[in-house]
Amino acid sequence: MALAAPARAATDYAEALAKAWGAPLDPHTAHAAAAAAVRAAQARADRLLKRIGLAQGSVGSRLRTLSADPRWLYPDDDAGRDRAVAEMNARLAALRPALGAAFGDLPIAEAQVRRMSPAEVAAGRAGYREAPQAGRAGAYYVDLRAIRERPAWTLPGVAFHEVIPGHLLQLPLQAAADVSPERAKAAGAYFEAWAIYAEQLAADLGAYRDDPRGEIGYLQWRLFRLGRAVADTGLGALGWTPAQAIAAMTELQGRSIAFITIEADVARMAERPGQVTADALGALEIARLRPKDRALWPAFHRKVLAQGPWPPADLAKVIAG
Repeated sequence: MALAAPARAATDYAEALAKAWGAPLDPHTAHAAAAAAVRAAQARADRLLKRIGLAQGSVGSRLRTLSADPRWLYPDDDAGRDRAVAEMNARLAALRPALGAAFGDLPIAEAQVRRMSPAEVAAGRAGYREAPQAGRAGAYYVDLRAIRERPAWTLPGVAFHEVIPGHLLQLPLQAAADVSPERAKAAGAYFEAWAIYAEQLAADLGAYRDDPRGEIGYLQWRLFRLGRAVADTGLGALGWTPAQAIAAMTELQGRSIAFITIEADVARMAERPGQVTADALGALEIARLRPKDRALWPAFHRKVLAQGPWPPADLAKVIAG
């Protein structure tokens, strides 16, 4: 068992987490909540991996094996990148008819995935978004430089997170709400919390029906996002070293699924303590508050979105009110 973090460092971390969350949140409680959600995702991934014939070894090791299977890798050329983008947009289009059941008459922007220009690729630009505006569809320009490290079954989750029902659905609604700069700043975790929740919502709406590999991809992203919270709270409150955090995240997700390395991700946590934990637990909070009765989902999502953003700590009051 890891030694407790030095008292001052643990106090500083608790303060940073409270600021990101919007209210005091015990780091050990946060660690336990993230770890419990990780176990649930691993259990589901284990069942799906067995279904497709990968039964031996840890979930992380089997994800590494699946990631290296050439059958699911795109060619490293223009045709491969065009196909990857086309398939991401096809998944968005397939989900769109189901969105009415979740959002009712809430405006759902037109948005799509696009390739970057050759100049942007040459400059090493990271993926970026253009928010929808009147008369112009939104777009997510995806980073596919290392396309052989982006198995086809991992990319639908990226589309749902970045485009619809993720960031490019939420951003126009936030702009229309025109909240004060003070609340927007206090609600910094809401932006990623919504997009992480949107990945789950897509799955709940049937995005991976009869698609075990696609659902495995969703679960690998979930293990990454929740694993970040486990690592961040470990570093901040449990006395973990960066090496321990890197090992834990590697074990959970198998290999880096994000568009940066695990080592760089852990280094970034040290620069912004508490943030990735608030992001991940904010997504769990949205899912926890969502009614079980699907007929109530449109009203629920309107409360969460139409006057957002909100600090995660305030979401329960927003829904109740």
